[in-house]
Amino acid sequence: MLSTLFSVLPVLMFFILGYILKRKNFLREGSSREVKKIVSDLALPALLFQAFFSLEMESRYLLLFLLIFLCCALMVLAGRLTARLFRVQSPYWPLMMGGFEMGMLGYALFLSLYGSEHLSKIALMDLGQVLFVFFVLIPLLLHEKEGKSSPAGLLYSFITSPVILAIFGGLIAGALRSHVEPNALSDALGEFITLLGQLTVPLIALMIGYELNLKREGMALALKTVLVRKGVLLILGLFIGKFFIRGVMGLSRLHEIALLTMFLLPPPFVVSIYMAQDDGDNLDYVNNTLSLSTVVSIAMVILCAVLMS
Repeated sequence: MLSTLFSVLPVLMFFILGYILKRKNFLREGSSREVKKIVSDLALPALLFQAFFSLEMESRYLLLFLLIFLCCALMVLAGRLTARLFRVQSPYWPLMMGGFEMGMLGYALFLSLYGSEHLSKIALMDLGQVLFVFFVLIPLLLHEKEGKSSPAGLLYSFITSPVILAIFGGLIAGALRSHVEPNALSDALGEFITLLGQLTVPLIALMIGYELNLKREGMALALKTVLVRKGVLLILGLFIGKFFIRGVMGLSRLHEIALLTMFLLPPPFVVSIYMAQDDGDNLDYVNNTLSLSTVVSIAMVILCAVLMS
């Protein structure tokens, strides 16, 4: 248990450091957005390229991608039902149930706990939910914000996304690597991508700590959202991990842990980006939920690692 806790301690220290920097007004207004842009457009794509480059694709994985996509969609439907059950008025309650913040949290936690040599295992779990976020969640958010969404615009944002380009670039490069002889240039490029990808964890951890912001307004609803989401996804993750990941697909214990790690993560942070910024009450609710869920997720992922290792 101590070994597990110490393995994630450096990341926790970055979270704390980010929070301290925020309290000291270390960065200028808007600087955190620029740092996050470095992560989302450069460092994270480099990390994902490595992950999918090392992943040996098999036809059975298509079933896994579909299952995770459907789980995300079902969570949104479950959100609609629970909104009626708990008499929640916010239209964002269902949208906070589907999808997972892998890019800005999941990879950092998993790498700190299990090491970069197992990066492909968590990446394998990610692809289905990435497709869900682009083709279901973002259109729903745009429809809520503007009353409509452009299919052509969504497709363009998908095919030009650095994350998507990195994923499919890694898959293509991995499929072709047996036909290319290693040389000094390819080794240099590989080292560059590795170094760039290594920026991901510290920068993400710093920015999460820096942007952690809990407000009293909307906190009760945020807490209810986190409890419902975590409870349902914990049960679902344990069930799918045991009976599908291990039983049907015959994958390893660490694949099962990777799935559960993803299912314990907060909703995608893009929810707060794609909603109306002048909708004060709902914006407070969403931001509170994301901040609270981040703290709870970190604790639950560490506890999961302790109990399942």
